[in-house]
Amino acid sequence: MTDEETLRSLLQSALPPVTARAPRSDLWLSVLNRRPARSSWPWLDLGVAAAVVLVLSLFPGWFWLLVYHL
Repeated sequence: MTDEETLRSLLQSALPPVTARAPRSDLWLSVLNRRPARSSWPWLDLGVAAAVVLVLSLFPGWFWLLVYHL
């Protein structure tokens, strides 16, 4: 036997043949059920966004400073 034939026979003995061509059930429903519930925005994020808007409305010149650092 050549190396290729030996490798093929070893792989065929190690891996069972695949008989099913389609899943037993629809997997999309399982994916949807495992997805976490949609949460609202955290209060800290809303507070930081409000603070940025407030500071930029008081000091509009700082807008370019913020854009430069982003």
